Amino acid sequence: MVPVDRFVCETSFRVRYAETDNMGVVHHAVYLVWFEEGRSAFIRERGWSYAEIEKSGYFLAASELTAKYSRAARYDQAIRVKTWLQSDRSRTLTFNCEIVDARSDKLLFEASLTLICLNARGAVTRIPASWRSWLDS
Repeated sequence: MVPVDRFVCETSFRVRYAETDNMGVVHHAVYLVWFEEGRSAFIRERGWSYAEIEKSGYFLAASELTAKYSRAARYDQAIRVKTWLQSDRSRTLTFNCEIVDARSDKLLFEASLTLICLNARGAVTRIPASWRSWLDS
């Protein structure tokens, strides 16, 4: 369920033909790509970007993913990706998302992804204090 006590980024678009099978149904892996776009948009709206994270010498690697598919999305359907930061710990960030039909708001997909912070050598490290500006704002 989308929280009411924190920032939620919303990204909207229509399902593209290349994302579907020959019946016009979206392939299951595409929902994760949309979630990634939602996370990127979330960080951009907070004043940063994944590119800036990497330029600063850090990386976010997926460590845990849960996903639930409720309804199929179809070609040319208007959808909305709702993304929020569920938690931030000393070394991890957990993002949640809901993907809904843009017209009816019916749930299509929901997921939670925990990312772990790595330094340039690939070692697990604490999330830099400088990230507080976009994590807490």
